[in-house]
Amino acid sequence: MTEVKVPDAGGATMKMVDIGGFIHPNFYRSGPEAQQLFDTVPNYIFRNDDIMLCTFSTNWVFEILMMILNRSAKRIETNKSLTMLECVTAEETDQQPSPRVVNCHFPPRFLPLAGMKAKQIKTVLCLRNPKDTAVSYYNHMKGFKSYDYDGKWEDWLPVFVQGKLEYGRYSEYLLKWQREVQNDPGFPLHIMFYEDLKMNGREELDKLLKFLDIQLDEQLKNDIIDTCGFKKMSEEKGEGKIYEEYSKPGFKFFRKGQVGDWKNWFTVAQNEMFDKIWENETKDLEVFKFKYTLNND
Repeated sequence: MTEVKVPDAGGATMKMVDIGGFIHPNFYRSGPEAQQLFDTVPNYIFRNDDIMLCTFSTNWVFEILMMILNRSAKRIETNKSLTMLECVTAEETDQQPSPRVVNCHFPPRFLPLAGMKAKQIKTVLCLRNPKDTAVSYYNHMKGFKSYDYDGKWEDWLPVFVQGKLEYGRYSEYLLKWQREVQNDPGFPLHIMFYEDLKMNGREELDKLLKFLDIQLDEQLKNDIIDTCGFKKMSEEKGEGKIYEEYSKPGFKFFRKGQVGDWKNWFTVAQNEMFDKIWENETKDLEVFKFKYTLNND
């Protein structure tokens, strides 16, 4: 375990932790504390009514899931870091009352798969297209104080593509999950795509409710979709509302939530570079197909 400063292509650095070659966020913890969190995740003990959320970089579904479990469209006051396995200890997570949405950004091999299988934990895997994921991730790293980072997009993108940041390559994350899906993960798994949720929120909510075997009346469904609309989320849980002590002034945790915002960031050359590498790394990816704009053009 080593505390590291990962450089971007321009020399600016990001504070993280290297655990045996796996780059881990520091979450304001010392290297030994980060190591302990990492080591204990695979043995995490679930409650029978827990829901597991696996995602590389989105918080939206956490909010929706909590409203479903609470049978209420009332705004969730807490944030997902309180049950994020790589962020807080098991003891801290267990202080949260049921129903809980336990979540983690780790690839499958580092997850508490044994517990997920033993208790048949219903698990939601939420995925987003890699280009919008990259843009969101860059703004996240610039906005949180813990990274101590203020580099440029053009210098950050090559490091993301190379998989030298926390959690590794997104392409590898997807390929590992594809293997789990193809080989039967051994626990109930529901796959959601960020883009589908943006385009057909009500339809995706119904699919999620069917998976969870939860029935809600039509008005509550509509209220959840309305409350979880990105504009409301940004206004009510955005700048100054959550993570205030951990973020830089002006940082908006819920920034845009758009599909296709990547076009405002990628130059033609960057897009060509990204496509070439992505297509090579995901040539065996068959299960997950992404939309890059709302009209998929």
